[in-house]
Amino acid sequence: MSNARPFPELDRLDRQILSILQRDARIANTELADEIGLTPAPTLRRVRRLEEEGVIHRYVALLNPKLVNRDLMVMVRVTLDKQTKQGFQDFAEQMRSRPEVLECYLCLGDTDYLLKVCVPNLDAYQRFLVDVLAAIPGVRNTDSTIIVKQEKYTTSLPLDDL
Repeated sequence: MSNARPFPELDRLDRQILSILQRDARIANTELADEIGLTPAPTLRRVRRLEEEGVIHRYVALLNPKLVNRDLMVMVRVTLDKQTKQGFQDFAEQMRSRPEVLECYLCLGDTDYLLKVCVPNLDAYQRFLVDVLAAIPGVRNTDSTIIVKQEKYTTSLPLDDL
Protein backbone atom coordinates (compact mmCIF):
# COMPACT_ATOMS: atom_id res chain seq x y z
CA MET A 1 0.00 0.00 0.00
CA SER A 2 1.39 3.39 -0.99
CA ASN A 3 1.79 6.30 1.43
CA ALA A 4 1.53 8.80 -1.41
CA ARG A 5 -1.22 11.36 -1.02
CA PRO A 6 -3.66 11.63 -3.90
CA PHE A 7 -3.44 14.74 -6.03
CA PRO A 8 -6.08 17.26 -4.99
CA GLU A 9 -8.60 18.29 -7.61
CA LEU A 10 -7.75 21.77 -8.87
CA ASP A 11 -10.35 23.61 -10.90
CA ARG A 12 -9.85 26.75 -12.98
CA LEU A 13 -10.35 29.07 -9.99
CA ASP A 14 -7.87 27.11 -7.86
CA ARG A 15 -5.28 27.40 -10.64
CA GLN A 16 -5.96 31.13 -10.96
CA ILE A 17 -5.54 31.59 -7.20
CA LEU A 18 -2.27 29.63 -7.24
CA SER A 19 -0.90 31.59 -10.19
CA ILE A 20 -1.71 34.91 -8.52
CA LEU A 21 -0.26 33.84 -5.17
CA GLN A 22 2.94 32.66 -6.88
CA ARG A 23 3.25 36.14 -8.35
CA ASP A 24 2.33 37.99 -5.14
CA ALA A 25 1.79 36.01 -1.93
CA ARG A 26 1.03 39.19 -0.01
CA ILE A 27 -1.99 40.15 -2.12
CA ALA A 28 -4.98 41.08 0.01
CA ASN A 29 -7.80 38.54 -0.05
CA THR A 30 -10.19 41.20 -1.36
CA GLU A 31 -7.86 41.93 -4.30
CA LEU A 32 -7.42 38.21 -4.95
CA ALA A 33 -11.19 37.76 -4.92
CA ASP A 34 -11.61 40.64 -7.41
CA GLU A 35 -9.00 39.14 -9.76
CA ILE A 36 -10.67 35.73 -9.88
CA GLY A 37 -14.26 37.02 -9.87
CA LEU A 38 -15.43 35.65 -6.50
CA THR A 39 -16.41 37.31 -3.26
CA PRO A 40 -13.82 37.36 -0.44
CA ALA A 41 -15.35 34.61 1.76
CA PRO A 42 -15.29 31.75 -0.80
CA THR A 43 -11.89 32.95 -2.03
CA LEU A 44 -10.48 32.70 1.49
CA ARG A 45 -12.05 29.24 1.92
CA ARG A 46 -10.34 28.10 -1.27
CA VAL A 47 -6.96 29.46 -0.16
CA ARG A 48 -7.32 27.78 3.25
CA ARG A 49 -8.24 24.46 1.58
CA LEU A 50 -5.19 24.71 -0.72
CA GLU A 51 -3.03 25.32 2.37
CA GLU A 52 -4.59 22.44 4.32
CA GLU A 53 -4.17 20.05 1.37
CA GLY A 54 -0.49 21.00 1.15
CA VAL A 55 -0.76 22.47 -2.35
CA ILE A 56 0.43 25.75 -0.83
CA HIS A 57 3.48 24.57 1.05
CA ARG A 58 4.56 27.91 2.59
CA TYR A 59 4.96 31.62 1.92
CA VAL A 60 8.39 33.26 1.61
CA ALA A 61 10.09 36.56 0.85
CA LEU A 62 12.55 36.44 -2.06
CA LEU A 63 15.63 38.55 -1.42
CA ASN A 64 18.02 40.25 -3.82
CA PRO A 65 21.33 38.38 -3.22
CA LYS A 66 23.46 41.40 -4.14
CA LEU A 67 21.77 43.59 -1.56
CA VAL A 68 22.41 41.09 1.25
CA ASN A 69 26.07 40.44 0.30
CA ARG A 70 25.52 37.06 -1.34
CA ASP A 71 26.93 37.84 -4.78
CA LEU A 72 28.46 34.46 -5.65
CA MET A 73 26.21 31.62 -6.79
CA VAL A 74 27.79 28.22 -7.43
CA MET A 75 26.30 24.99 -8.72
CA VAL A 76 28.18 22.03 -7.25
CA ARG A 77 28.01 18.43 -8.43
CA VAL A 78 28.98 15.98 -5.68
CA THR A 79 29.91 12.33 -6.08
CA LEU A 80 30.02 10.03 -3.07
CA ASP A 81 32.41 7.09 -2.58
CA LYS A 82 29.57 4.66 -2.02
CA GLN A 83 25.89 4.95 -2.80
CA THR A 84 24.48 3.63 0.49
CA LYS A 85 21.32 4.60 2.30
CA GLN A 86 23.31 5.80 5.30
CA GLY A 87 25.73 7.75 3.10
CA PHE A 88 22.88 9.52 1.35
CA GLN A 89 21.14 10.29 4.65
CA ASP A 90 24.31 11.62 6.29
CA PHE A 91 25.21 13.85 3.36
CA ALA A 92 21.68 15.23 3.00
CA GLU A 93 21.46 15.93 6.73
CA GLN A 94 24.69 17.92 6.64
CA MET A 95 23.55 19.92 3.61
CA ARG A 96 20.20 20.73 5.26
CA SER A 97 22.12 22.27 8.16
CA ARG A 98 24.27 24.55 5.96
CA PRO A 99 22.74 28.02 5.42
CA GLU A 100 24.80 28.67 2.27
CA VAL A 101 23.27 25.62 0.58
CA LEU A 102 20.04 26.94 -0.90
CA GLU A 103 19.08 23.75 -2.73
CA CYS A 104 20.23 20.14 -2.53
CA TYR A 105 19.05 17.46 -4.95
CA LEU A 106 19.69 13.72 -4.92
CA CYS A 107 20.34 12.76 -8.55
CA LEU A 108 20.52 9.73 -10.79
CA GLY A 109 23.47 9.34 -13.15
CA ASP A 110 27.12 10.34 -12.72
CA THR A 111 26.32 12.95 -10.07
CA ASP A 112 24.93 11.91 -6.69
CA TYR A 113 23.97 15.41 -5.50
CA LEU A 114 23.50 18.78 -7.12
CA LEU A 115 23.86 21.78 -4.81
CA LYS A 116 23.06 25.44 -5.26
CA VAL A 117 25.38 27.39 -2.98
CA CYS A 118 25.20 31.14 -2.35
CA VAL A 119 28.09 32.92 -0.59
CA PRO A 120 29.51 36.46 -0.42
CA ASN A 121 32.63 35.83 -2.51
CA LEU A 122 35.16 33.34 -3.84
CA ASP A 123 37.06 33.19 -0.53
CA ALA A 124 33.86 32.19 1.28
CA TYR A 125 33.20 29.52 -1.34
CA GLN A 126 36.73 28.16 -1.00
CA ARG A 127 36.22 27.87 2.78
CA PHE A 128 32.91 26.06 2.21
CA LEU A 129 34.48 23.71 -0.33
CA VAL A 130 37.55 22.86 1.77
CA ASP A 131 36.19 23.05 5.31
CA VAL A 132 32.72 21.64 4.72
CA LEU A 133 32.34 19.58 1.54
CA ALA A 134 35.83 18.06 1.44
CA ALA A 135 35.61 17.30 5.17
CA ILE A 136 32.49 15.14 4.82
CA PRO A 137 33.38 11.44 4.99
CA GLY A 138 32.36 9.68 1.81
CA VAL A 139 32.62 12.65 -0.56
CA ARG A 140 34.74 11.41 -3.47
CA ASN A 141 34.54 14.32 -5.89
CA THR A 142 33.11 17.80 -6.34
CA ASP A 143 32.76 19.81 -9.53
CA SER A 144 31.90 23.50 -9.20
CA THR A 145 30.37 25.83 -11.75
CA ILE A 146 30.34 29.53 -10.90
CA ILE A 147 27.25 31.36 -12.13
CA VAL A 148 28.23 34.46 -14.13
CA LYS A 149 24.77 35.81 -14.95
CA GLN A 150 21.28 34.73 -14.08
CA GLU A 151 19.24 34.73 -17.29
CA LYS A 152 16.00 33.49 -15.74
CA TYR A 153 14.82 33.05 -12.19
CA THR A 154 11.37 32.02 -11.11
CA THR A 155 9.80 30.11 -8.29
CA SER A 156 6.45 29.86 -10.08
CA LEU A 157 5.32 26.43 -11.24
CA PRO A 158 3.40 26.31 -14.53
CA LEU A 159 -0.25 25.43 -13.94
CA ASP A 160 -1.76 25.74 -17.42
CA ASP A 161 -1.73 22.03 -18.20
CA LEU A 162 -3.42 20.80 -15.00
